[in-house]
Amino acid sequence: MKNRLIILLTIVFALLSCSSEPELTRKDYLAFASCLSRSQMAHNPELWQSDYVKKPKWDYTQGIIANAMLEVYLQTGNNSLLQYVQHFADYFILPDGNIQVYDQQKYNIDHVAGGNFLFTLDQIASKPEYQKAIALLRQQLLTQPRTSEGGFWHKKVYPHQMWLDGLYMGEPFYARYAAAYNQPELFDDIALQFLTVDRHTCDPRTGLNYHGWDESREQQWADSLTGCSPNFWSRSIGWYEMALVDVLELMPADHPQRNALLQIFQRVSKALLNYQDKQTGMWRQLTVFPVGNGNYLESTASAMFCYAFAKGARLGLLPEKYLHYARHTFNGMRRTVIRQNPDSTVSLTQCCAVAGLGGKPYRDGTYRYYVSEPVRDDDPKGIGPLIMATLELAKCKADIIVAKDGSGDFRTIQEAVNAVPDYRKSRTLIRIKPGVYCEKLIIPASKEHLSIIGDNASSCILTFSDYAKLPSPLFPDETLGTSGSATLYTAADDLYVENLTICNAAGEGKYISQAVAAHVSGKRVVFRRCRFLGNQDTLYTYEKGSLQWYDQCYIEGTTDFIFGWSTAVFTACHIHSKKNSYVTAASTPEGQSSGYTFFYCDLTADPEVTQVYLGRPWRPYAQTVFIRCRLGKHIRPEGWHNWNKPHVEKTAFYAEYQNTGEGANTDQRVSWAHILSDSQAEAYTPYSLLHPTD
Repeated sequence: MKNRLIILLTIVFALLSCSSEPELTRKDYLAFASCLSRSQMAHNPELWQSDYVKKPKWDYTQGIIANAMLEVYLQTGNNSLLQYVQHFADYFILPDGNIQVYDQQKYNIDHVAGGNFLFTLDQIASKPEYQKAIALLRQQLLTQPRTSEGGFWHKKVYPHQMWLDGLYMGEPFYARYAAAYNQPELFDDIALQFLTVDRHTCDPRTGLNYHGWDESREQQWADSLTGCSPNFWSRSIGWYEMALVDVLELMPADHPQRNALLQIFQRVSKALLNYQDKQTGMWRQLTVFPVGNGNYLESTASAMFCYAFAKGARLGLLPEKYLHYARHTFNGMRRTVIRQNPDSTVSLTQCCAVAGLGGKPYRDGTYRYYVSEPVRDDDPKGIGPLIMATLELAKCKADIIVAKDGSGDFRTIQEAVNAVPDYRKSRTLIRIKPGVYCEKLIIPASKEHLSIIGDNASSCILTFSDYAKLPSPLFPDETLGTSGSATLYTAADDLYVENLTICNAAGEGKYISQAVAAHVSGKRVVFRRCRFLGNQDTLYTYEKGSLQWYDQCYIEGTTDFIFGWSTAVFTACHIHSKKNSYVTAASTPEGQSSGYTFFYCDLTADPEVTQVYLGRPWRPYAQTVFIRCRLGKHIRPEGWHNWNKPHVEKTAFYAEYQNTGEGANTDQRVSWAHILSDSQAEAYTPYSLLHPTD
């Protein structure tokens, strides 16, 4: 095993040590992320040992390593990484959700970021204590001390102060909570944090932000007029950039402050280019100062900027050229600050150990102070962002690019799917660039292990307009039928789709009836941040025994617009009714353990829609459960309908648990529906429902 690792490292370093910019494949990037991860585990057998600590510690440094490790696990399937992180979580998190060595009353916002990885871990291997720990950290933000304008104090011991670091410590967790638990209103407060700190720390001359701001002007380091610290510390700006790109990824596209945050991100990113070292692509400890007097090329900030640029370009938040800048940084760091060790591990050198403002001994924020802080190897504040930057570059390095304008490998998605070898055992990544793709897309069972990722769901649109009553082109005496009307057909196992709109544009009317947007079969199918647009029968979860997961998706329709046989889990989705009718029509087979389960979903309707049922049974053993969802006033008091088949009341299973909103009152629900007890509800998690065969 050790010899294999040495060979792998030798190959990777051979690729990365070229003086020219090497053209790396996605596999190369994933191999390097894996090397970094394995080296981290070799250097720190316990994850809590990260950051050179001698006793167990819960902090943002350990959290960012945990988050990076889970992302590598999701990309590579290396189970040792999952075990490494889960062992860490299970050591600290007690059965009641309390976290060892965590003290909420200190109001240290760094500790909130320590739990950012829990959202991913809970999706992979759900446990009630993980959810309780998330709620505990959310509770800190509810009572975190604030400035007069509502900005979070960095710590209780640093009153009236906001630091750029703190935006990463609080806001990505806050945004993931808002997305995971479907509370979009929380983005108002998240935006407030960025707008407040930017208003006070932005320097109009450089476009950059000062490290800290003291509203009280009491600190020795604070300017008497502005309250700002005197210098631009690169890592603080790195935290700020990562916070912005992570939040913008999750922030609703129609949020009124989203554009303001996007402008901040674009301004800072553009300003940073003025200070990037041309030869290495890195940045120095003090951003705007040139070389000399100890102002060294600093690894942690450079890794953070690499991550923000690559992710920003991938998501369309930054121009495509920023991907080139990110690759330049990546290649320069490999040549300059990565060391191969005799024990076959790798190390990241030239990392600033720590820097801050105030405290004891007092840190005055001067140039001399920043360049005098210790420099060390393998700081987690560099390792974590570097792993995540590498993964972003891997995501940007698609196997196939589809672009409507001809700038990619193919102009249509179907051509790209057809080009993938049948039954390929390794994953194929197809990137969809913005455009309206008018095509009927078929992904056959032979195209397994396929990822289709759009740059942005609002601009990457797959659309067609077939409908059930449309005459068949080859058999005029026949119609297409419901199953024949879909825009997307997929029968492939292990399919992952992200950031794509799937639309059936047939409309509705007397001669149209059913018109399916997506007809989904296959084992282990995931749709994340996708939009399903249609009317009657929008989403057809077709195959019996198929496990399907819809995360943070928007699904709209009129009648039975989520229907079918599959086991399907919906987390933090927006379900929108356009007509007085029915949301679901499950046809769960007899003996199948579950049908449809909705967690933290938001059910809304057009203004004129006031009479909608949660579901009706297409087949006698239909199962549909809504857990902690927000039900609008359009939901009828009786909640469920028997489809005029009284006998199904004894076989169907319809249930609710702790839903909120005007439509959540269960006093008038049909007598044959269920209200889950606490113990019954605990058995329902995405993990438990989807894990049996995956």
